Amino acid sequence: MNVTADADNGLHAVASALPGRFLGIDAGGSGTRAILLERGQVTVLPDGPPMNALLTPGLTEYLGPIISAAGATAAGIGLPGVRLAGQAHQIGQALARRAGYPVHVTGDPDAARCGAFLGAPGIVVIAGTGSVALGWDGERFARSGGHGFLLGDEGSAYWIGREAVRSALRFEEQAGGSELLHRTVTEATGSSLDALISEVNVHRADRSRLAVLAPVVTAIAGHDPEARRIVWCAAEHLAALAESVRRRLGPLPVAGTGGVFRAPTIWAHFTKLTGTARPLATPAVGAALLAATCTPQSPAPSCSLHEPSG
Repeated sequence: MNVTADADNGLHAVASALPGRFLGIDAGGSGTRAILLERGQVTVLPDGPPMNALLTPGLTEYLGPIISAAGATAAGIGLPGVRLAGQAHQIGQALARRAGYPVHVTGDPDAARCGAFLGAPGIVVIAGTGSVALGWDGERFARSGGHGFLLGDEGSAYWIGREAVRSALRFEEQAGGSELLHRTVTEATGSSLDALISEVNVHRADRSRLAVLAPVVTAIAGHDPEARRIVWCAAEHLAALAESVRRRLGPLPVAGTGGVFRAPTIWAHFTKLTGTARPLATPAVGAALLAATCTPQSPAPSCSLHEPSG
């Protein structure tokens, strides 16, 4: 079976029925992706900077020009840091006034879920700079994780990087860890661990300082037991997010998305634990689909911030 071809055909069938030109924006800790969806065709727009509703001052000033230039029928934005309908509505209204057309703002898990299953029921697990899971059974929503790097984000790129630095510190103090992981961390950051500790504590909101370590840690997992322990533990944390949602909504299909899942070791272990599949479409496409169905003029039952979440 050609999964990519089936996904493309499914998206074309769903999107071709939508009258209009819809902008989809997927904001995140590593950057912002945007697409236009029109007559079933997806046009990829240039990437933007990282954005987060809690961490990015002047958020509407970043998003405003992207939305205004699109000339869309409606726009959808999946935005990390958004959990409440009132907050989403406020940001959407401010952007809509500037753009002159409806803007639907929701949390980034909602856009990822809608893209992963083209609006059908299912559970999506996002593992990027942070981590979160969101499920919808056709009537109810349930969420797990997404509590931010201070309180959660287990299994995320930030979590992997933090665990790698902790392991490197243990090795330096002769309390565990591994020499290879210690060397990998110091070479990847280009600084001593003492300097890294200072940078992380002074710039606590800059999650990229640790998240950037995730790819180098996963790259050595095949021949370093300590790195392998970290990445397997990451996969298990991410699987636990999906299982938390399944306990509340039932045995729904699971899809995994985000940069952490590009690591074959994590993807293989996560798949073994959850039976997951690759998403049918990107979160940016999901945001565009939500724009078509969840604008104020046409509220739909599949918009998670319009419903009580479990």
